[in-house]
Amino acid sequence: MRGKISVFRPIEAYAEAGSSRTHGVVAIISFCVFVGTIVFGFVPVTREIEVSGYSTADLQEATTRADVDTILQAFEPVMDSVVLLSVLDYLFIVAGFFLFFSLHSLVMKRLSFDDRLVMVPKLGMVLTICSRLLDALENLWVILIYSNPDSYRIALISLMNTTQSAKWLVVTIEYPTLGLAIALVVLVRYTSLFDGKTSQI
Repeated sequence: MRGKISVFRPIEAYAEAGSSRTHGVVAIISFCVFVGTIVFGFVPVTREIEVSGYSTADLQEATTRADVDTILQAFEPVMDSVVLLSVLDYLFIVAGFFLFFSLHSLVMKRLSFDDRLVMVPKLGMVLTICSRLLDALENLWVILIYSNPDSYRIALISLMNTTQSAKWLVVTIEYPTLGLAIALVVLVRYTSLFDGKTSQI
């Protein structure tokens, strides 16, 4: 199967590069960074930004230059917090990438006996790549806008809106896919549903 679908080869290589223990450790560390960034980063910094009357979510959802300019003017007293939030967002993206990749790698090892079942975590890893890239791009457009408030290209607003919509579309599939992958592992571990049904395709 690896020879037939080469697009999954880098994903398989990541999963095979470490043992279950290694992926477990990476998942735990990534989870701590992932949650820590939200609790100790996003929450307090967002509160500081919202003192301006707006949030970065308002900026990302703005569709006209007038709306964006109004928000940017309100952000001026809290711009340091806006910049910090962008930095935290990239940390969140990296932590999320390793968390999801390591969890899917653990699932792949458990479902390796069946070429069809193992496609679920592989698809999940592809979705994770897409969602993190879109999130990184969305953050980049926001940075390019607020770092040059007087002469940013209006096309950046459309790019920001489009990227955000695409990201959330992927995320609505990404998280259920991870849930399905974990559910399959539980079924394999605690039921006989897939006993003797190894397939080779």
